[in-house]
Amino acid sequence: MASYKGIIFTTDLKQKTMKKKLYYVVEKELQSYGDGEECTGFKSISLYSIDENVPTSMGVIDGVENETKSTDAIQIYLDDNGHEDENFEMIQL
Repeated sequence: MASYKGIIFTTDLKQKTMKKKLYYVVEKELQSYGDGEECTGFKSISLYSIDENVPTSMGVIDGVENETKSTDAIQIYLDDNGHEDENFEMIQL
């Protein structure tokens, strides 16, 4: 800790990590019958990152129950696919 003219300065030794941005699109899964469609009770979630102003697919999560929070399903997917130590800001499109 340093001081100058009565002002005390402290340094935070914890390195602040910047969150990466992850964009996602949620689509309800539909089943067609005759002249209509109905929801199946599931959704799919498409994941994207932006690299050098170009959207890049990070994967698709199919068969997620509609009651499951999308961000919870995304975090599980990330943890299972080698991104467990990364910090993402999740933005729904």
